[in-house]
Amino acid sequence: MKSTTILSAIGILFFLASASIHAQQERILTPQEMEQDITFYFKQLRKLHPNLYQQYTSAQYDSLQKETINKCTVSLSIQDFTRILLTLNRYTDGHTQILTNHIWPKPVKSYYFPYFTIRNTSAIIGKDQVISVNGIPVVNIIQEIQQICSTENNPKLNESNINFYFPLYLSTFYSVAPPYYITLKDIPTGKIHSDTIPAKSLWHTAPIPFQFKFFPDEAIAILFYNSCNLSRNQMNEFNRALNLGFQQMQKQNIQYLFIDVRNNGGGNADNNELIFRHLKSSKYKGTYKVKHNMHLIDSIVNNAVRGNRIFLKQNGTNFWKSFLIKRKIRKIEKQIPQALATGTEFRKEKYPSRKKGFEGKVFLLQSRETYSAAISLCESVRQRKIGIIVGEEGGQPIIYSGNIEIYHLPNSKISFSIATTYNWYEPAIPTKNGFLQPDIEYDVYNKDLKIEDYKKIIQLSNALKRQ
Repeated sequence: MKSTTILSAIGILFFLASASIHAQQERILTPQEMEQDITFYFKQLRKLHPNLYQQYTSAQYDSLQKETINKCTVSLSIQDFTRILLTLNRYTDGHTQILTNHIWPKPVKSYYFPYFTIRNTSAIIGKDQVISVNGIPVVNIIQEIQQICSTENNPKLNESNINFYFPLYLSTFYSVAPPYYITLKDIPTGKIHSDTIPAKSLWHTAPIPFQFKFFPDEAIAILFYNSCNLSRNQMNEFNRALNLGFQQMQKQNIQYLFIDVRNNGGGNADNNELIFRHLKSSKYKGTYKVKHNMHLIDSIVNNAVRGNRIFLKQNGTNFWKSFLIKRKIRKIEKQIPQALATGTEFRKEKYPSRKKGFEGKVFLLQSRETYSAAISLCESVRQRKIGIIVGEEGGQPIIYSGNIEIYHLPNSKISFSIATTYNWYEPAIPTKNGFLQPDIEYDVYNKDLKIEDYKKIIQLSNALKRQ
């Protein structure tokens, strides 16, 4: 039937995925199977992670492994086993995580619950503290969800994550579905009162990766850059969209460009360079360092050497090209002894100043949900003095472990990710507690910004220039 709507199609896909995953969840795991899975997980962490002991010691991970095994002394469903494993996520970086796809397939169907801020383990909405939902103490749910959020993350991002998972935990683990009957305490007076939140279904789907919006009368353009995770076809489309978008800006005499990465959770940082080709920038010179797990460094070096030889064979088509490539390879391979000894490789980076590009003023909007490769974009904007950063702290420190690989536990088949590299630049740019600070603080999180907001930010930037 041709009149099937997008939402109904999503609903069909969700039903099929849910049915398959529900069947998997029904399978019961023995204590021996769960111990094998837990042992496998910690073995992989030690064997593959580039910087596992940055925050916790080897002995602490040994203790955590034993503690997790001791929680699984009776047979459990895969769903309940996943629930236990998720609490390990607070002890690893934001890219090294037990994944939730076995219990909450994408697209995720959830329910509306008003956003609450977190004070310790209390949920605050306005001047009220939420005490319970359908008789379930809220503090119990928040304490559990806090355990699945990496301590590497910005606390504001973890607050956002708790809000995301809150209705999912209510429905999955507490059998609580809307309407929600909530008990509240008025903080100033201490009085207890009740309220009802009607049922409202939500679909959590990936945003459109990129999109332009123009306000020619105000000389403003916005590039919504919502994901760095682009396929090859999407990269080509993005490149074409950028070419057309910047041509349009020139025709419309756009003076202010806002690059919006508030909802960008990362992907491939190479895609960021497609944007930078269109922007003026200052000269940048630094050293990019990458740390690998010592168990893997031999194979990484050998693969790199083979790759260099293949590149030379394919591209050294004449004497001069061959000479230049060989010279570059010699410089790179001089680092091999240090890489083998320390597990760390480095490369000098030089970005010349770019005199051609967009003639107006550039603003970068970041929020607590800006993450991974999007954080790298913000770092590059600051390093190369491309524009003004607006909003709040990003969701992740600018120095982080990334470039994930996905694995599966042998018995439960639960998925987990492990970062493969730990990356940083020298000299480091100034941060606060590792987080890049905006030049202009502005309330941008979860907001539908209006033209008045963009004009206000422009005014604030003019005042910033005078300081």
